[in-house]
Amino acid sequence: MEEKKKFKLGLLPKLIIAIIVGILFGQFLPEGFCRFVVTLSSFFSQFLSFIIPLMILAYVTMGIANLKSGAGKLLLITVAIAYCSTLIAGSASFFVADTLFPHFMSADALDKIAATAGNSLEPYFSLEIPALMNTLSAVVTAFVLGLCMSSLRGKTIGDTLYNGVSDFSGIIDCVLHKVIIPLLPLYICGTFTDMTKSGKTFAILGILWKVLICICIQFVIAGLVSHKNPFTLIRNQIPGYATALGTQSSAATIPVNLQCAEADGVSSEIRNFTVPLCANIHM
Repeated sequence: MEEKKKFKLGLLPKLIIAIIVGILFGQFLPEGFCRFVVTLSSFFSQFLSFIIPLMILAYVTMGIANLKSGAGKLLLITVAIAYCSTLIAGSASFFVADTLFPHFMSADALDKIAATAGNSLEPYFSLEIPALMNTLSAVVTAFVLGLCMSSLRGKTIGDTLYNGVSDFSGIIDCVLHKVIIPLLPLYICGTFTDMTKSGKTFAILGILWKVLICICIQFVIAGLVSHKNPFTLIRNQIPGYATALGTQSSAATIPVNLQCAEADGVSSEIRNFTVPLCANIHM
């Protein structure tokens, strides 16, 4: 007799539930309890800030080192594309904010958002976890290690360093899938609890749906260029946008975007190399 498969809730449903629960907590529960939730969320935030540079170091280093040939060329091309993308996206954002946003963002909505400034809940106490390095230092270190390992491995150096970094990458991968991803809903729940209690949630959501229309248009254009179904691309990226909305942090979306890239069929070598690297350049 075959065993019944255990029901497993996916990441996206967990994130949606976390958003709803956070809104309910902030709307109906007392401030003391909400501050407790925010305190737990702040612990995770500190741990995430500690892990992100290590994740960049591990994944980008191994991504470059695993390239058999042309690692330096691919790195330069990736960095150039990322910087050009940043300039184009920044210019487009300025154009949209200057020309389109004023037409569908009422002065009343802006006043509501401005009125919530300074209303955020404070955690009962905080736990500072200083990162071993900042993200830029992690990227530069990854460049140096990855390029040197790619070009010198098997020639003037052996596999000792490569195996060590590979093991380190495996540890970070374990932390990502066993700790970071499972606890992201807690982080998002705390963020929405704080936003709702301070009055930000409904003011922001009242504007956000209009911004999502612009994002959908971008996906349609990307789908036409890449000859892929834009609705499939949007569906695969929804967890990333839900995480970005719930955490309000570009760095926090890196682990989720790695999973989104996997769903899009991107190989592990390319996604582990490009997602952390390009995310850091954009930040």
